[in-house]
Amino acid sequence: MITPTGPRRIVAATRRCLGLLLAAGVAGCAALPAPAPEAAPQVELPPLLAPATLGASRDAQQILRAAFGEHEVVLRSVVHVTPDQIEMVILTALGQRAISVNWNSKDWKVETAPMVPDTLRPESLLADLQLALWPLAALQAAYHPAGWEVTEPGGGVRRLRHDGRLIAEVEYADADPWRGRYWISNFRFGYALAVEAEPAQAAP
Repeated sequence: MITPTGPRRIVAATRRCLGLLLAAGVAGCAALPAPAPEAAPQVELPPLLAPATLGASRDAQQILRAAFGEHEVVLRSVVHVTPDQIEMVILTALGQRAISVNWNSKDWKVETAPMVPDTLRPESLLADLQLALWPLAALQAAYHPAGWEVTEPGGGVRRLRHDGRLIAEVEYADADPWRGRYWISNFRFGYALAVEAEPAQAAP
């Protein structure tokens, strides 16, 4: 297991989604229209925050280990945040681009590999990113009016609830998750992510 509290039951849709993502890395990229967050019809997600609410410009290169049932897949992400925009690129373990997202709080620009299914929603990826990395006060200010609750009960844990139900949990191994390790357990969609910053490369 990659997380101390990762769920064991994984929905079939998540298994198909991540399996296709691996194949997509070999297939190249194609521009596709991205649905606006409010237009996604299936499952309500927490509101996305404007890039400026992070309070700083940050960059991260991360290794993602996604667990679903008995399966794991290794991906990489490159994240760049400024007060004006969030840029996120998801790569296969071999470095081939699968998804790229640009979000400026008003407009989306998304590129996906042809086989990446519509069920892999870019706003969901950004919601996980913000839940783990954004300041607690900024999340609470945006979440509470929309009926979501995020808390830090202590011990390096952050929890997300909706209508009293525990939706997701983040556990941190380091004080600065942008440069360290953390785990996300999503109990609604049944997957777990182990996220680790890639080691900085020494200058030549």
